Parts: sequence; C-alpha cells; structure tokens
Amino acid sequence: MLNVDELKYCMKRTLYSLGISLLLCLAACENGEAPVLGAIIIDKVTTETITCHVEVAASNIVDYGFYYGTSRSNVSNNKSKKEAGTYDASTIHGEIVGLTPNKDYYIKAYGMNEFGKGETEVVKVKTLPLTPGEDDNNFPDLK
Repeated sequence: MLNVDELKYCMKRTLYSLGISLLLCLAACENGEAPVLGAIIIDKVTTETITCHVEVAASNIVDYGFYYGTSRSNVSNNKSKKEAGTYDASTIHGEIVGLTPNKDYYIKAYGMNEFGKGETEVVKVKTLPLTPGEDDNNFPDLK
C-alpha cells in the first residue's frame, strides 16, 4: 500500500505526463507534421540498464526508438547503437541493457511518421557502480 507521500508523487507524475502530452499535442497533432518529442525522462538506472521514456505528439508513428552510446557526437549524428523500444498511444518506452557499470552514456530518442522524423536532445546518464561484495560473476570482486 502506498503512503501519502508516495501517492502524491505518483499523482504529480501522472498529471505532469498528461500535461506534457497535451502541450505536445497542441504543438503538433495537426495532420501533415513530423512527430514532436518531449524531453527524455529517465525512469531507472542500474549498473547495466537504463530505462527511460519520452512523450510523443504525432499520429501514425511507423518507427521509433533510442540511439545510445558513450560518444555524444556519435549519438547526435545517429552513428551509435540503436534500441527499438516500445510505443503506446503517446509514449516511447526504452530499456537499454548490457551496459558497463559506472560509465557515462548518451541517449537520444526518435520517432518517425510519413511526414518526417522527430528527435529529442541528447541526454547524459551514468550507470551505477558495482557494489563490492555483490555477485558480478567476477573473481575477485571488482572495486
């Protein structure tokens, strides 16, 4: 069961997401425009995974996902790894896995429809470091 503070946080996050979706839709929901994407929201970071999402205003999305890597310029120029993600009515969700602990990664989302491609700004996220004593299948434990 959620306590009052957790419930308030969930409500604020939901209202924020709805507000962003409405603003994006007002900006680009007319027919004939490429998708407009909001800012990438980082949901969770672990030692090897980054989970994120981005709000999208557009119709008929045909391709979407995330570019990511350790070089800002490669991600900016779409010359990095690509993760497909999932898409529901107004949000692109991504889970980038197999990352190196305690390392900086750059991420950019994109969405395409018949009228063009929309992209977000590149964001920088650092994976968490390994915890000494944690089972990482390496011996001896990494510090």
